[in-house]
Amino acid sequence: MATLAELTVAEELAAVREIAAARGWPLTVLDPLRFHLGLPASDRSMFYLLVVCDNYPVQPPAWHWCNADGTRTDQASDKPKGSGYLHPSGVICAPWNRLAYKSVDARGPHGDWAIGNWQNNAHTHGCTTLAAMAVKIRVELNSPRYNRGRLG
Repeated sequence: MATLAELTVAEELAAVREIAAARGWPLTVLDPLRFHLGLPASDRSMFYLLVVCDNYPVQPPAWHWCNADGTRTDQASDKPKGSGYLHPSGVICAPWNRLAYKSVDARGPHGDWAIGNWQNNAHTHGCTTLAAMAVKIRVELNSPRYNRGRLG
């Protein structure tokens, strides 16, 4: 029997697939709880994410920057330079990214957020679905907060 996380991810991935196909973003579903997504930045470089959705939607997914084939995660050479959501620690700074919580990941910039109530965090700004999260990251990679280039 499928878990709540598997059912939720399966339902929400339909919208992610539709958006990715319409915009030419590479998307590979690795298993029921993980997918690999490529997003273009304003300087025409491509950034990739490995998204881990275990325990979603109770907890937000983990958005790991990774290499093009998804075999290496959290390396400076795979992370965009930036500010705001594109935090200098290399972690996407948003309540909808599990890695932003210091209680989950030491690099997380937020010890002040409660992960159990992530959807109601004022900084979520409506990003409560996988599709909204992916689009927000794409927007950030094409905003003035993206400082062109990679951390490493």
